[in-house]
Formats: sequence, C-alpha cells, structure tokens
Amino acid sequence: MSYTRTATKLSEQVEILRQRGLIITDHHAAERILDEVGYFRFKGYRLPFYGKQNEKFKPGVRIEDIYRVYQFDADIRALTMSACQRVEVNFKSKMGMQLALKYGPVLPNTAFYFPDNAVKWGDNASVAHSQGSSRKEPFVDHYTNKYGEFPIWVELELASLGNASKLYSWLQRPCKTVIAKEYGVSYFYIENWIHIVTVIRNTCAHNSRLYGRRLPLNTRLPRKVRNQFNNSTYYSIVYIFFMMLPRDEFATFVHKLKCITDEYGTSVKPFRLGFTKDWFALIMKML
Repeated sequence: MSYTRTATKLSEQVEILRQRGLIITDHHAAERILDEVGYFRFKGYRLPFYGKQNEKFKPGVRIEDIYRVYQFDADIRALTMSACQRVEVNFKSKMGMQLALKYGPVLPNTAFYFPDNAVKWGDNASVAHSQGSSRKEPFVDHYTNKYGEFPIWVELELASLGNASKLYSWLQRPCKTVIAKEYGVSYFYIENWIHIVTVIRNTCAHNSRLYGRRLPLNTRLPRKVRNQFNNSTYYSIVYIFFMMLPRDEFATFVHKLKCITDEYGTSVKPFRLGFTKDWFALIMKML
C-alpha cells in the first residue's frame, strides 16, 4: 500500500492543528515552532494533549503548552546525554584497569566465556582502529607502527559504548564479578545497566523523545528500591546513574534535573517520566 498523503506548507499545518482544536493566537509564531521542530516530531509531544476523539485536542490546549513540553524534553535529553557520557568514561576506566590487572595489557582469548566472542571482539576492535585512524587519532598510528597491537585501555578508548557493553557481557564470569564489585553490586546488574545506558545514550543522540513514553527496557533493580523506581521509565535510569556515577557527579546531575523540572513547573507532569511526587526528597536520602 502506497503512502498517498500530500505534503503541506507551514501555513497549512497550522490550520490543520487549529481545526483539530488547538488554540493558536499567533499564526506566525506557530509557523516558527513547526519550522523549528517539524510537524511529525511535534506530533509526538501532542499525544498527551489529545481528548477522546482521534487527534482532537482537549479544550483549552495552546500550541505554547506543547512547545514547552518539547523544550523540557530537549533539556532533559541534553542532561541525560551528558550523564551517559560520564558513565561511559567511568565504566571504561574501571573495566580497562581490572582487565589489565588480571590478564595483562593485551586481552587474551581466555578472557572470553565463548571463543566465538573473542573473534567478535577482535572484529569490532579492528573496525574501531580504522575509524580512529580515519579521525586522525595520533595514538592509533603510534600503537600500530610501534607495537602492532593495542593494550586493553586503548582498545576501550576507541570502542563505542555499545561495543564496550558487549565486551563486558562476553567476559568470563569471575572477571565480570571483579568489575561489578567496583560498583558494589553483582555482575548481572552491571550487564543490564550498561546495556540500558547504551540504549538511552543512542536515544538522546538521535533526539528521540523521553517524556511521556515507556521505555522498551527492563531495568534490573534491587528488591529494596523496586517500589520506588519503575523499571521501564526514565526514573529507573536515574537510579542507574546513582549507582554508576561517582557521588559528586550524580549529585550535580540530580540537582540540575530538579532545576529543570522546577523551571517548567506546571507545564510538565513529572509522572510522565516515572517520577513520584517526592522523588527528589527520596533521592536526597540516598546520597
């Protein structure tokens, strides 16, 4: 079945929204919003504002109300991306050190639970070497020309977070356990959490929406916090940051998160991120 809808101009898009009950007092301002965001992307933020009729807005909804939610989501996404990057650097540092201490500078095949995974890691590393060389990373040519191989801490520096996550899942269990002890938990939590951080990082990098959606993830949570952190919402990601970031970095993150939610006030509903009403106070007790 072919897609037959015709493209529309900004002015026509504004009229479509107005006909569906959205309050628009400044036509040109509405056009600027749609030009900035895009009609399709804007639709994702409209969903909580629809009434019972298909794509008809609830009474009293203004285009500015939806735009505020979009801005809030963009701010949360930027903050989350920064936190994911900090988790990535910290995780790679811990894993690189523990692997080097246990196996030496160059990771042997015996570090892997299945031999096939050693081959997969080697293939991923080779691609990362080529990409690093294309980016003119000076250390890539240095290790290639002088040693012909890369120590694990250099491999991890070149690896994407996704490949670092795969490496962790492929390791022998005792080695995963040693790395997980750096975070004070069992290895199966770290295996789950670093995968989820990878997914969330990619979600942020592709500007996908966080607000008002349930995440296609199942966060493994210790029993003592399961009632507080819903495992398929953004709030569970906050718990992962609590466990995987240094305390001072997490404190900075959560205070910025509180500032953002306070800034937007009643324009947003924190429960659409999985937050409880007293979420900030509960987290402060954990610090």
